Amino acid sequence: MSSKALENIANFRQLCLGTAKIYRSSFPERATEKDVKYLKETLGIKLIIDFREPNEEGDAPCLRDTYKRVVVREVELENMKANGTTGQFLIKDMPHVHLALGFVSKKYFRLLTDDHKKDLVESCSQTPKNIMQNIAKRGLKQMYKDFIDTSQTFIYTMLKLLSDPNNVPALIHCTAGKDRTGIASALIQSCVGFSKECAIDDYEATTEGIKPIYDEIRKHYNGVQGMAEEFLTSERETMASTLAYIDEMHGSVQEYLIKCGFNSQEQEKLKRNIIITNPQQEQQQDQQQCM
Repeated sequence: MSSKALENIANFRQLCLGTAKIYRSSFPERATEKDVKYLKETLGIKLIIDFREPNEEGDAPCLRDTYKRVVVREVELENMKANGTTGQFLIKDMPHVHLALGFVSKKYFRLLTDDHKKDLVESCSQTPKNIMQNIAKRGLKQMYKDFIDTSQTFIYTMLKLLSDPNNVPALIHCTAGKDRTGIASALIQSCVGFSKECAIDDYEATTEGIKPIYDEIRKHYNGVQGMAEEFLTSERETMASTLAYIDEMHGSVQEYLIKCGFNSQEQEKLKRNIIITNPQQEQQQDQQQCM
């Protein structure tokens, strides 16, 4: 499933070589009425997970009329994980939700602040320029490794939500659909048994996928001194090094997710929930819906 059927959502595609009920994209705020109808009626998307920070969000007039915006904070995610109630905040009478989940933790910002005794920066909306410059100095590959080390609560919550039949098909996105979405997509695909090459191929496809919004993304990064060209790219080596880091530190993606709290039984449940067992039949159903 590609972005050709959409008018104004870039970098859109289906995970797991088109065999998963999970889609990925860039920001969907500019979605047209036709786009929203396609997401809801043709693809049947029930849940949209947004990995962005509050300052990155824009108004989404067409989207908000169909998908109810739900916001959850990091501390709430941590409490729900500890209490075993993750996902229960999505009420069953809300069939179409645009969830502001986030991805960047306070722990990550601790890595970037010079004075750890100061109050932690809690979101990108409060991020001073010097912290953004520190991200640039550390580089894109290190940022991905830092996310692997510090975003476990967000990753765990995402996977728990996608394991619930009430929440799929689903769409995951950030701003460009490249970094946070790229990591999440690679973890999902690796978790359910797809190869590293598949995850890397999917990541690399963003090079083509972000072309409609490339100038906009470049303008955003040009405002940060020292932000290198690599932050605008999705080179194979970047994701390959991230997956290699996970193997080195944890043994495998599956073992890493267990350490995040997402055990083997839950991983099997995720696979059963999101993988289409008969892709040809699913494609025929989609074609019928498009008629």
